[in-house]
This record gives sequence, structure tokens and C-alpha cells, in this order.
Amino acid sequence: MTKNAKTFNIRETAETLVPDRLGRTSYLIALIIIAVMIAIIAFLYNRLPRSIPLYYTLPWGESRITPRIMIYLLPAIAMGFFVVNLVLGLIESKLSPLLPRVLAVATAVLGGMCLMSLLFIIQSITL
Repeated sequence: MTKNAKTFNIRETAETLVPDRLGRTSYLIALIIIAVMIAIIAFLYNRLPRSIPLYYTLPWGESRITPRIMIYLLPAIAMGFFVVNLVLGLIESKLSPLLPRVLAVATAVLGGMCLMSLLFIIQSITL
């Protein structure tokens, strides 16, 4: 073993990745929301009907209906925004200190909106 070997420290890694406390808190909230969405879906998946209404912006009828596996699209969208905003925040942190904060808060807000959509879809289906 060498004396100069660095050990992994999650706190230092998080502070290096997102140096702003508001940003770390927002990203943590977004991750918790994504985990809650996945847990809700996993718990209720077998109780869901084979077809569920997912596309509420489409006209009323069969165009809104999708197979129940597509319910995982909501946490996937939230996770995609999480990754993209985190990478953009890392790239742009050298140019502006405000943009990473806005991206972090927007990630948490978008995660909350996906969670609300999931709860609305589950509530609209009689289990």
C-alpha cells in the first residue's frame, strides 16, 4: 500500500460534483422522488390493468391508452433529466454560478411533477 493513496469519501465526491449546497439538496430530493416512483410502481404493478391511460394530452379515447409497462416511462424521464442537468451543471459551473442552481432546482421540480402524474394515473384507475 502506498501512503498517498486516496480513499473514497462520499461527502468529498458529492461536494466536488455539485459544490453548491442548494444544488446537492435539490439533486438529493430528485433522487428520492425517483426512488419513491419506482417503489410505488413496483408495489402496484400487478394490480394495474393491462392497459393504462398515460398520454393525457392526446384526444379522449384509445389514443391515451398504453401497456402498463410504459408506466416506467415517468421515472425514466425524471432520471434522464437528472443526468442531463447534472452534466450541464458541471460544464456550465465554470461560466455562471447561477445556472447549476437553476438546473438543480428544475430537476427536483420536474421529479415532483412526474410523481404527481404517476399518482394521478394510479388514482384514475380503479384498483
